[in-house]
Amino acid sequence: MQEYASIAELYAVDFAGVRDDVDFYRALARRTKGPILEFMCGTGRVAIPLAKSGYAVTGVDSSPEMLAVAQRAHDQDPSIPLTLHHGDIRNWASDTRYSLAIVALNSFMHMLTVEDQLDALGTLHAALRPTGTLVIDLFNPDVRALPDYHGDVMLDKTFPLPDGRTVQKFVAQWADVAQQLINVVFMYDIIDSNQRVQRHNAAFAMRWLWRYEVEHLLARAGFQVDAIYGDYELNPYDSSSEQIIVVARKSKRKR
Repeated sequence: MQEYASIAELYAVDFAGVRDDVDFYRALARRTKGPILEFMCGTGRVAIPLAKSGYAVTGVDSSPEMLAVAQRAHDQDPSIPLTLHHGDIRNWASDTRYSLAIVALNSFMHMLTVEDQLDALGTLHAALRPTGTLVIDLFNPDVRALPDYHGDVMLDKTFPLPDGRTVQKFVAQWADVAQQLINVVFMYDIIDSNQRVQRHNAAFAMRWLWRYEVEHLLARAGFQVDAIYGDYELNPYDSSSEQIIVVARKSKRKR
């Protein structure tokens, strides 16, 4: 994901406080007992806490810059059982077979075509042990709100950097409903003590998926859906849910 090359360090600080899903994955890790594979692991936001909990975790990402941030965090605690690899979810292969595979926080939405989605699911299927567990966490599209994504630039948040500088993050989004695409631009303005501004941009597209579209893709790829949740507290998915969290099991049959 070269789109993240210029913002990897900023992304790590921006999303450092997003922890709602980590306990959810820990609970699944206790049940499946590891080892764990996280694809599109980014800066290690999920992988590192799981490894610190004692689970053997392999993190894979296609962005060298994001992996470099994760590796520096790992270097601060090198004893944790974490291995990081540069690779693409659509064609990565390993001799290890995993009990749990994770694609967290909308990352699967970077797969923009059905071919990409099925290739990614094929990789996940091959990487899992028989009856291994797959979790995919997706944004739940709101058909009422999507037409309002017109590309307006909005201030999303303000946060400090460790060196004392301030960051203002702006976001612009516009939707192509026919293609099920949200085009996103992150704009990070770094403001120093003299009020000088340095901007770092990242632009990318994400394809949203509907609940039964996800189920159909998983069935084609050889997975059996065990549960679909609307949040990390395991509340049932419904039309008001902000997320589609799918827990599926590897099966032998492909449709």
